[in-house]
Amino acid sequence: MEYEDDSHHTDAFTKKQKILEWKKIKLQPDNEGYGQDNLYRLSFSQSLSSGRTVGAFVLAIILAELLLFSGNVKGGISLHFLLLISIPLLLSVIRERETVYALQALMLLPLLRLVNVSMPISDASLLLFVVVYIPMLIPVYLMIRHQGLTDVQLGIVYERLVAYIPIGIVLGALLGAGEYLIIGSSYLIPGLSDPFILVFASVVFLYVGLIEEFIFRSLIQVKLEGLFGLTPGLLAASLLFGVMHSIYGEITEMAYIFVVGIVLGYLFQRTRSLPLVAVAHGVANIVLFVLLPLVML
Repeated sequence: MEYEDDSHHTDAFTKKQKILEWKKIKLQPDNEGYGQDNLYRLSFSQSLSSGRTVGAFVLAIILAELLLFSGNVKGGISLHFLLLISIPLLLSVIRERETVYALQALMLLPLLRLVNVSMPISDASLLLFVVVYIPMLIPVYLMIRHQGLTDVQLGIVYERLVAYIPIGIVLGALLGAGEYLIIGSSYLIPGLSDPFILVFASVVFLYVGLIEEFIFRSLIQVKLEGLFGLTPGLLAASLLFGVMHSIYGEITEMAYIFVVGIVLGYLFQRTRSLPLVAVAHGVANIVLFVLLPLVML
């Protein structure tokens, strides 16, 4: 019995020692956890700095467009030019990949505006947009290659396409009709015969809408979502989409296009289907610039 009692006391003592050692370990600083915490804080600080940098350029692009809208063409174009040359210089010192990719996407907008104002054709013609987007294919293609974007990342997917096409057509018709009611329209290239009208409508549907959706949804919105989150990224991309329509000279037009950007952007968020939003955008352009002007005249 005495031997058993000694054994019992020995076991109790051992357990007590282990408990004390565990408490001592818990009171000691966790070097690994401390290092991970510092790494997290550094990463958060870098993310915050990146967000501020990209946010500043978003605001600068909006300011440049508002200057153009107010009639200060020289100021707006000068600011766009400064942005276009400053972003590549800034990219040479930035190391965060998400920031670099976001700034590269934003650089398309000053380039788009400068190409737009340099075209020697009438601003009243929708043909201007077709001509503008031809050279824009080059930087868009180079950006996709440089960033190694896949079809899935760009939203070039064909799942549920049979269901998405009718949705895109109906939504596009509604959006185009709403825009027509706000700004009105006139047949932008008068005097075309029926075959040329069909060609023109096809180009507007397949080309202008597709490239704009590539730029604003697949590239800009996705990059801003990665930095700011889904909702802030969606709103920022939609705001840029709205102000880049400042050429119409109507504040109601920019406000409406901002709402359209939210609708198309949210649809893209939910489906990640570029064909869906491109169809909606293309149909909206046809309804606005071709169908309703022909019917209403």
